[in-house]
Amino acid sequence: MRFPHGRLRHSAVLAAVVATASAVTGLVPGTADAAPRGSARVAHLLSTPVPTPTPSVSATPSVIVTPAQVVVPEGGSALIYVRLSQRPSYGWVTVDSERLFGDPDLSIGPRLLFPADRWSTWQSLLVFAEEDDDATDGTATFQSRISQLPGSGVAEWSAMELDNDVPTPSPT
Repeated sequence: MRFPHGRLRHSAVLAAVVATASAVTGLVPGTADAAPRGSARVAHLLSTPVPTPTPSVSATPSVIVTPAQVVVPEGGSALIYVRLSQRPSYGWVTVDSERLFGDPDLSIGPRLLFPADRWSTWQSLLVFAEEDDDATDGTATFQSRISQLPGSGVAEWSAMELDNDVPTPSPT
């Protein structure tokens, strides 16, 4: 910072030095802990490292899925919506979904990415039901979870295939 010649005042410079030294050392001028004027202790105190505060650990966000059960027409798709329960304490959060068990004709779309500033925005996830030859309405259970935090932030949901095949009449 440059001051025009003649406008620089010694008291302003001294005040800036004292404020900076107070901020760095945590000592307040005029208290018993402050270094005496002209003391060599001031240089020593300024070179002492300032402890870095430990960041607070926030609770882990959970995955929220709605609806908890979706009906998917055979040969078609349906949407479920996913968001986080709270703002994560770090940048991007990846939500991966997988079928835990059930009809293999039911599958899901890609992973979802949540930036920390849009954690509460609902994102859609596609659920597909492939064509099959049976006339059975298949079901499957899925899990959506935060991939960076295995075992936490998990939501389970299910899908039911609405079959379009006509049942074969049984012989009588």
